[in-house]
Amino acid sequence: MHIDELRKAVRGAVTTRESAEYEAVRTGLLWNARKPGRFPEVVVKAMDAGDVQTAVKFAAANGMRVSARGGGHHFSTIALQDCVVIDLSAMNALEIDAVAGTARAQPAVTNGRLAAAAAEYGLAFPTGHCASVPLSGYLLGGGFGWNAGAWGIACHNVESVKVVLADGSLVTASEAENADIFWAARGAGPEFFGVVTEYRLRLHELPRAIRTSVWVYPIGEVDAVERWMSRTMRTVPRNVEFTAVLSSAPPPLAGKATKTVSAVATIFAYTEEEAQATLEKIAAGAPESALDIQLGMETPFEVLYLIMGQFFLEGRRYAADTNWSADPALQMAIMAEAIEAAPSAESFALGVVLPPPDGTMPDAAFSMVGPAFGCTYAIWQDDAQDQAALSWVRATSEKIAPISLGHYIGEADLDIAGRSHRSFSPEALERLRHLQRKYDQAGLFHRPEPDVEPLKRAG
Repeated sequence: MHIDELRKAVRGAVTTRESAEYEAVRTGLLWNARKPGRFPEVVVKAMDAGDVQTAVKFAAANGMRVSARGGGHHFSTIALQDCVVIDLSAMNALEIDAVAGTARAQPAVTNGRLAAAAAEYGLAFPTGHCASVPLSGYLLGGGFGWNAGAWGIACHNVESVKVVLADGSLVTASEAENADIFWAARGAGPEFFGVVTEYRLRLHELPRAIRTSVWVYPIGEVDAVERWMSRTMRTVPRNVEFTAVLSSAPPPLAGKATKTVSAVATIFAYTEEEAQATLEKIAAGAPESALDIQLGMETPFEVLYLIMGQFFLEGRRYAADTNWSADPALQMAIMAEAIEAAPSAESFALGVVLPPPDGTMPDAAFSMVGPAFGCTYAIWQDDAQDQAALSWVRATSEKIAPISLGHYIGEADLDIAGRSHRSFSPEALERLRHLQRKYDQAGLFHRPEPDVEPLKRAG
């Protein structure tokens, strides 16, 4: 198939390196202001599944690789590849079936839009913590979202998907149909061997009393905060999220501390009584040296998204890396030390202590998890700081590496060799490799291994 035939065959726009708008389209593929020197051969803005099928067949016929782009939000800038990029940003249809308690969503539907649409029917989904991120990469990478302790990982709430495979066919996959493809679509992330064009999601009852309490401490109190968090998560209901935010001091507290650790407890409660009782139980164990305390704030999803939006401003340059570990104390201590030496004031880190395991995790490609989660975010504006910021993130992960169990592929530094592989259990990775060979023999969706040296591994 020639490029002119491709243009005639699809509804969406086709951009090549010769197009006048190429550079704007190329850089526009990424939300991150950090734009790597990668140059797609063709960008197809798909309007429907048929366009995706045609683009995949074009790539296969011309010996080119394929990369699917949803919103370009992954911090490793993987949406920008030297290949045929299929831009899914125009595929944003969303339907809520309130009677069945399900949603049908195309890949460009954002977390914020799904949360708002479901809420109109008294329903909810474990959407991601950033409103502007679309479901495409979020769900494909697993989806560690709101109220995950009670609702589970987001991909475990997917009932079926529609997928364009390497041969250009469009198939439906679920537990009952094409179960191996469905297994991979729930968590394979950029290792997936197809393009998901539609998700069918299982929704939950919307909590009517989502409340948040925040305690802010000097960052030197991180050990006491972690002990409190770990004790608390063993005794509170699973609908509690408890997160430590290690950052520059919020402006009102800048005169009292340079760096702080904010303990943020959110309960996704269904009644005011439940919310108040749980938050009081959490507060009873709080260390006494807080610089500021805010108790029981009303934080419905729209407010939670406004709060999170303050941390991730558009137009900034970003780098990030994640680690699951069984040692939240050491992990938070390492991140706190890193934040005190961060190359930019906007950089921060998150430490999350999860509830104790509740049964066996569903069988899916998403297979890497631990008792504690940590993510370090470098945020800066000047491209002259690129190397310093990247080095800072990677040095922090290198210090965590001896206790790291693996990584969350949705926010991992995928520019490091082996980082993607360590986002799965060994058994899941072996199965995924088998399925890649089965469904994508020519390596159409294969992403070349990065050349950055891997960091030290646990054990």
